[in-house]
Amino acid sequence: MSEVNNIYAGPGEFIWGIDEDGNEESGAITFDLTQGGINFTTTTTYFEPTTDQTGTAPVDSISTGTTGAVTFDTPDMNFEKVVSYNPNAGKVVDGTTPSKVKYQVTGLAGKKLPRKRAVIKPIGVTDPSRFIYIESVGIKFDVNAGFKLDDNQKMTISAIAYPDLNAIPKGLLYTWGDITATA
Repeated sequence: MSEVNNIYAGPGEFIWGIDEDGNEESGAITFDLTQGGINFTTTTTYFEPTTDQTGTAPVDSISTGTTGAVTFDTPDMNFEKVVSYNPNAGKVVDGTTPSKVKYQVTGLAGKKLPRKRAVIKPIGVTDPSRFIYIESVGIKFDVNAGFKLDDNQKMTISAIAYPDLNAIPKGLLYTWGDITATA
């Protein structure tokens, strides 16, 4: 029988920079203002062999890997955060007038995204069974700044979750629930 108390709704927050006990690390980045909610999805790829006798119909499905994705819009236009997770972003403070600051984003290839553990938590919920800890997250950033009469500016955040080859179990992608639980 279904339990209606297991139907959850409400906004969440995304925190990038979480230690193995689920606590925020020094320099963690928190996105606690979102518009349209936070979406976490996984995508698994498969090798599906065929035979001449079955044509294009696969005879089996073998998992070849899984990644995760986190997407949300935030009205938090703080570029200081972008500099911490985007290797193409930099901050310039004027040498004579320190209150003059600019942020620059380059478009050159070859820079690796920094990775950190992240968590998605429902706002106002302290029960860790409702948290999703994502083991190894790189934040992809592309600006999408709208200037509209009837809407505020937002930044689109898109993060990718990689299997962590140093985690136990090897290849850990995410943990749903209390990260401190042990076997």
